[in-house]
Amino acid sequence: MKESKNRSLVEKAYKIIKNKICDFELYPGQPISDHILSKELAMSRTPIRSALQKIYDEGLVEINPQGKGYVVTEITDEKIIEVFDARECIEVAALSLAMDRGIQPSDIEALNNINNIMEDYNRTDKLRFQFEYDQKFHDFLVALSGNTKLIKFHSSLFAELTRMRLLSYLERSYQKKAYNDHSNIIKYIAENNKEAAVEALRNHIRTSKRDYRDLINNKISLDAYGMLRFLMQTTQ
Repeated sequence: MKESKNRSLVEKAYKIIKNKICDFELYPGQPISDHILSKELAMSRTPIRSALQKIYDEGLVEINPQGKGYVVTEITDEKIIEVFDARECIEVAALSLAMDRGIQPSDIEALNNINNIMEDYNRTDKLRFQFEYDQKFHDFLVALSGNTKLIKFHSSLFAELTRMRLLSYLERSYQKKAYNDHSNIIKYIAENNKEAAVEALRNHIRTSKRDYRDLINNKISLDAYGMLRFLMQTTQ
């Protein structure tokens, strides 16, 4: 019973702290105090430390070089390149396998529905839901491969990718661009044009990487992180 309760507390702390990081309530470079979190979450420091270790394994926090504990991992140009290159390898391979296996009309319809819902949320400024459906589109594409290893690798990028992709809300034109890119990918899949579909996906990921690198190098500051936090809280 006690062990089960401890696991439950670790999971609760993990979700809360991770959400704080992904929503920029804890901003990149900010030190994290398990003592402060313990008071804030009304639980002992033991489950919080276990939760932070899990978050460390996902790459969202790093060991504090200037003292004990952790700091929220910075979003850097190098990290964007690394994550998006890995994402390209996984998603392009997954789509290629999926098209070799054969993508059913019902799956194409599902992709269209996800993309259209994403755009509906974008038009109504419900950014939280728009973001979730953007992620669903790519998760669905990878799942169509039927390759459990690729699905697992893709899932392992989710936490770091989440923060990076939220940067796109600093430039609102990016959401419409994502919808148009997705539409092109779906079009080529429906035509059973594997080469064009794979190239469209590759270009989508590469242009996204370029956009995020431009944001991180030219438009990011503590004020920008504060704006992102505000947007995610007020556009749900």
